[in-house]
Amino acid sequence: MIDEAQHLGKIPSGRRLLDQLDVIKSIANQTKTAHVLFGTYDLLAFRNLNGQLSRRSIDVHLARYRAEDSEDRQTFVNVVRSFEKELPFEERSDVMSDWEFLYERSLGSVGILKEWLVRAATVASRKGGHRLTRADLETQALSVAQCEQMHAETAEGELKLNETSQAVAQLRGRLGLSTCATAKPDPKQPASPVKFRRPGQRLPTRDVVGQMGPNAASV
Repeated sequence: MIDEAQHLGKIPSGRRLLDQLDVIKSIANQTKTAHVLFGTYDLLAFRNLNGQLSRRSIDVHLARYRAEDSEDRQTFVNVVRSFEKELPFEERSDVMSDWEFLYERSLGSVGILKEWLVRAATVASRKGGHRLTRADLETQALSVAQCEQMHAETAEGELKLNETSQAVAQLRGRLGLSTCATAKPDPKQPASPVKFRRPGQRLPTRDVVGQMGPNAASV
């Protein structure tokens, strides 16, 4: 397992990056051991460097919890409650009452939340505090500007993982498939026969009969 694997991309040449990933692929093949690369959304640039890497790789998205989703929101609250029980203080710390503030400055990411609580608990312990207070949380919280930057990067990464209908239509077009949504054929319904015409054969049409008068329009 390779943590912070996105740092593999900090090289001047894309060819060298491909070489590094090919080495990891070869080691995985020879050792018969799956290699897991953990990192930020920058890792998404690695998966499509060539076809072999694409078909041998599996994306596992560890998504943040979303406040607009009721289940995600409840899960985040449960995580806060679990962390609250593990805080090393004599008195009970009521961080549950500040769960919205914790969500706001962690963006729903448990990793960010954990690091934040560790920093705040360390500072409070050094001050001789008996519990973790809102003031302790505020002193160690990420700034609004930091949260805005992280949210922008997260939203961009989430978009890269979502397959748009336009991308699907483009792929189908390249494969020679219909780009329009069509209904699946009913196997019980016989297909209508396809009629072929010989070269030079006319389309069926109605011919004008009789003589045309001087005021008649030609068809």
